[in-house]
Order: sequence, then structure tokens, then C-alpha cells
Amino acid sequence: MTTPPLVRPYRGTPAEERVARRRAALLDAALTVFEAEGWHGVSARRVCEQAALTRRYFYESFEDVDALMAALYEEITGEVRAAVRAAVAAPDTPPAETARRAVSRGLDILLSAPAKGRFVAAAQNAGGPVATLRARALDDLASITQRAFTTGPPSATHRTRAAALGAVGAALRIIDSWLAGELEATREEVTGWSTGAALGVIGAVTGGDSHSVPPA
Repeated sequence: MTTPPLVRPYRGTPAEERVARRRAALLDAALTVFEAEGWHGVSARRVCEQAALTRRYFYESFEDVDALMAALYEEITGEVRAAVRAAVAAPDTPPAETARRAVSRGLDILLSAPAKGRFVAAAQNAGGPVATLRARALDDLASITQRAFTTGPPSATHRTRAAALGAVGAALRIIDSWLAGELEATREEVTGWSTGAALGVIGAVTGGDSHSVPPA
């Protein structure tokens, strides 16, 4: 069980802030260990060594390694979702341009540190709490897509939802394969293919019942 944080300040720094800093250090260390040793190389011992913290501080923030990996996944994908949400919020922008910008901004996050993209790609095969968070992240991205690109009449709700889910799935399949090294392509090609796939699915599924958009 996770140990509750201390509440007294230390040298003027509130306890909550110290706990948050240690947690952030452990997450950074986990990504570093993953980059060097892969998913199964991440352990409480290795992460604590990398962060120069004791096990006590590991269990202060995380119940176990699965909880750590889930927290790291949520942190990275949360940044991606925020970037995509901001990208589609710009008014009076052609749908194809908006979609391309959303894909590009998401890739900016995943490529800001190469290990981030590889971690998210590797997480596609993970179970446990990571799998739960992965489903939630996909659902969130589909909701963003539905609001941005498939705004149709109430009668088309199920169809627009299917279009959004299909669009996200198609784009992410291309991106994940590229990040995992299974697809040889430039970033520009991946951006274009992912955008075209997403918009193509939306247009094919929605037909004329909602705001369909042409491929990029």
C-alpha cells in the first residue's frame, strides 16, 4: 500500500511539493530505464537507482511497478491529448488542415524525447492498469475527434461516434507502427498518411449524414 506523504515542511519546502518532485523524478527515471533496458527492464530497484532515491520514496508514490508504468503512460498520453485538443480548437480552419495540425502536434509530444514515442508504442501490448488507461485515452481522443470533425444531427450520433473511433484507430495504427520501427517512413509521410487515413474513415463512415471532410 502506498505510504501517505508527510505533512510538515522541510527547509521551507512543503511536504506535498517534495512528494511531487520525487514522483516526477521517479517518472523521469522510469523513462530513462525503459529507453536503456526496455519495458521488462523497469523495476523499482533500477528506477530508484536512476533517480538516486530509496525504495521508501518509490512506495510513497507508487504501489508497484505496474502503477508506475501506468502513471508514466498517463502523463505522456495526457500531453498528447492536450496538444490535440488545442490543435483542433482554432476557429475557421479547413478540416484537412486542422487534422494535419492535430496529428503533427501529437507527434511533437511523442518525439520531444524519442523514448516517449517508443514507450507509448510498447504500451500497446501491456495489460493491467496500462490497458485500462489506454482504452480511456483512445476514448478521449475519439471524443475530441467527434466534436471537431463529425458534428452532425442527433440522429447521426452512433454513426459519428463510429467514424471518430475508426479515424483515431486508423491514424494511431500507422503512428504506433512507425514509432515501433515497423514502418519505414519520414515524419512528413507518417503525418500525411495518418491524416488521410483519419479523414478518409470519417468521410466513408458518415457519408452525407454529418460534416464529412475530404482526405488531405
